[in-house]
Amino acid sequence: MKISIITATKNNKAGLLRAIESVRSQTYKNVEHIIVDGGSTDGTVEILKKISERDRQDDILRQAQDDTLHFDKLSASSAQDYNYEIRVISEADSGIYDAINKGIKLATGDVIGLLHSDDFYKDEFVLERYAKVFSRRSEIEPHKDSHYHLQTTNHQPLTIDAVYSDLVYVTKKSNDQKIALNLSKDQKSENEYIDSVALNTEYSVIRTWKTHKKVNSELLKLDIDTIAYYSPLTINHLLNGWMPPHPTLFLRASVFNKFGLYNTNFRIAGDYEMILRLFFMNKIDAVYIPEVTYCMTLGGTSNRSLKNILKKSKEDLSALRSYNIPFPFITLLKKNFRKIPQFFQK
Repeated sequence: MKISIITATKNNKAGLLRAIESVRSQTYKNVEHIIVDGGSTDGTVEILKKISERDRQDDILRQAQDDTLHFDKLSASSAQDYNYEIRVISEADSGIYDAINKGIKLATGDVIGLLHSDDFYKDEFVLERYAKVFSRRSEIEPHKDSHYHLQTTNHQPLTIDAVYSDLVYVTKKSNDQKIALNLSKDQKSENEYIDSVALNTEYSVIRTWKTHKKVNSELLKLDIDTIAYYSPLTINHLLNGWMPPHPTLFLRASVFNKFGLYNTNFRIAGDYEMILRLFFMNKIDAVYIPEVTYCMTLGGTSNRSLKNILKKSKEDLSALRSYNIPFPFITLLKKNFRKIPQFFQK
């Protein structure tokens, strides 16, 4: 199974390099990383050319080593696990969702995920976890009252359309903060910091987005070997302002083919419109991994200023109305209020 990761960026060279290293450090290697640059002028393009050239040289060297050392011992499917590719496009775009759509059109993977240029994965096993879940076609039929998405006929195994997990908002720690943290780490909660081994940097957790408070029903468990559950999502969740952390949402490529790309009429809330389209209107089959997999740095477009917060709320309301959500103002209020406990989540 091939995974395509799309990163949209513009004039964020330092953040982009961190995102690239986060993908390169993953243990799951059947990955293509598509960088969609919006015409950067800060040296991003030049750096990406050097990285692409280095990767081509590494591929040649690795192939030669495989041929002479152990490539003949690998099966064809095992050999594919060594496939890692970075692809770059640099041209003007009309916004982040236009850039993401360009990446989706270029993607050749079976599964597509997003990694924003300021963000990174919690550890090197994230893509491996997702691939393991997507590769399973469970023979267990979830309880019909517990999950409104999944419907089986003749007890046939189900194909999973989407997988999502939990997210933390982080900020890079200063040297003084690092010293204080190291002195008192034993007294701190595990969720209060992220120690990124791959990036050799420590980050302070500001906010934790726990997608579902608790999922412990064996009726929802994907299988006995995987720590993942059929999404316990119901219509009431969506009407109460629920949505999965969008950057943690991985989708089969076929989902975009069937239900369309991101709506570029939304400048900030295109992710919420897509969530409503997939989960409310089309009730796609989803699985939840109850673990933090994604680290988002503070300062994203939607919450960068009061003006953007108000603009996002306006777009959220427009998305709710477009799908005839009853009492959209109430859903919007609940959506925003749901964020408050995330600052106190452990």
